[in-house]
Amino acid sequence: MTAGLFGFAGALLGLLPLGIGVLLLTRTWGRFAGGLRIGIAIFAGAAAATALLPPLVYMGLSPTIPVVLVTGALALVAGLRFGSRSGNGERIGALPTLAFALPLGLLAARAVVKPLDGYDAFSTWSIKARFLYHGVRFSEAFAAPSLVPPLSRQFPIGLPSLEAYFLHGIGSANFRILNLLFVVLLAGLALVAWACLRPWVSPLPLTAGLVLLLLMPAARDQALTAYADVPLACLWVSAVLLVGLWLARGEPAHLALGSVFAAAALATKRDALALCVAFLLVALLGRRFKPLAAATLAVALTTLPWRIFSAVNDLHDKDVGSVSQIANRAGDLPDVLDRLGGFLVEQPYLGAVPLAAFAAAILLLRGEDRRLGGAFLLLLGLSLGALVLVYLSGTAGTFYLLRSSGRRTLLPATLLAATLLPLLVTRAIEGRRRSPSSLRR
Repeated sequence: MTAGLFGFAGALLGLLPLGIGVLLLTRTWGRFAGGLRIGIAIFAGAAAATALLPPLVYMGLSPTIPVVLVTGALALVAGLRFGSRSGNGERIGALPTLAFALPLGLLAARAVVKPLDGYDAFSTWSIKARFLYHGVRFSEAFAAPSLVPPLSRQFPIGLPSLEAYFLHGIGSANFRILNLLFVVLLAGLALVAWACLRPWVSPLPLTAGLVLLLLMPAARDQALTAYADVPLACLWVSAVLLVGLWLARGEPAHLALGSVFAAAALATKRDALALCVAFLLVALLGRRFKPLAAATLAVALTTLPWRIFSAVNDLHDKDVGSVSQIANRAGDLPDVLDRLGGFLVEQPYLGAVPLAAFAAAILLLRGEDRRLGGAFLLLLGLSLGALVLVYLSGTAGTFYLLRSSGRRTLLPATLLAATLLPLLVTRAIEGRRRSPSSLRR
C-alpha cells in the first residue's frame, strides 16, 4: 500500500510538466501564484492528459509514465518558447488551504479503503483502464461491440487512459489507491473556483462556500464509485468558470484554458456534448463571436480522433433513441420532472440547486447583476432540460434509467450551483456591484 501511494504521488507530479506547459501556452501561468499555481497546473495536466492520451492510444502507444512525461516535456518546451509568464497572479491563503485540506483529507482516507463495487463502474470505465494498463491492444479490446465487458464501447476513453497512467505509477491495478484521483479532481475544481471567483467574492464567504461544495455528500460519495460523473462535473464546471471569467474580463487566456477543460470533459463522457452545447448557447449572449467560434472549433477538433475511430469500427451502440421516441413518451414528462426535482432537494445535495436558483432569481428580478442571474438560470435550465430529453429518449426505459442513474447524472448541474453559490448569494445580499479591486487583499 505504501509503495502504491508513493507511486500515485509520483504520477501526480509527473503531470506537472504537461500542466505547466498548458498554463504557459494558454498564457494563464501569470494569472495564478504560489500553491494555487501548482495545484491548478496539476489539474490542468490531468485535463490535458485526458484529452491527449486517447489519440496516442489509437496510434498504438500505451498511456505509460514515459509517454506522459515526453508529452509533458514537449508541452513545456513549447510553452517556454511560445507562451507567456506575465500577469498579476491570484493567490490562496493559509486559511482556505487548511479549510479545503480537511474535507479532502477525510475523503482521501475513505478512498484508500473503498473497494470497486459498482457493476457499471467495473464493466465500463475501470475495465478499460485495466486493459490499457496491461497493454492490451485497443483494437482488440474495444473495437467490436459485445454483450460482455467492456460495455458501452462507444464511450470516449479519456478517463480510462488517465486512470491507466496512474495505475502505471501505482505499479498495480489497485483501484483503491486510484480512488485518490477523484479526490484530486475535486480539489482541482475548488482551486479553479477560488481563482475565478476571488476577484468578486471576499475570502471568508468564498472559503465557506467551497468547503460546502467539498462536504456535499452526493459529490463525496459519487467520487468514490469510479464512475465518470464526478470527473465530468469537475472538468465541465471548471470550463464554465474560466470561460465565464473571460466573458467578464475579456482576457483571452481564460478562454484558452477553459477550452482545455471543455476538451477534457468531452473526452470523459458523452453527456459533456449536451452540457457544452448548453454553455455555448449561453456564452453566445456575450456577443464575442469570433474568439468563441475559434475556441469552439479547436475543442471540436479534439473529438475527431474518437469520432473517426468509432465510425471506422462501427461503435454505434445507442442508449438514446430518436426524436419520435421523445414525442411518444411526452406523457412521462411530469413524472420525470417530479423525480429529478425530488432528487435535487434530497439531503445529499445540500439544497445547492434551489438555493443558487433562488439567489439568481433575486438578481434577475432586482435588476442588479441581472446578466449574472439570468445566465446562471438559463444554463441551469438548459443543462437540466437536456437531461430530461435524454431520459425521455432512453432505449432502456425512462424510469429504469432514472432509478439507476438519475442521482449521479445531476452532479454537473449540482456542482455548478454549489460552486457559484458564494457569488450568487453574496451578490444577492449586497444588493450592489462591487469592483474586483475593492475585494482584493
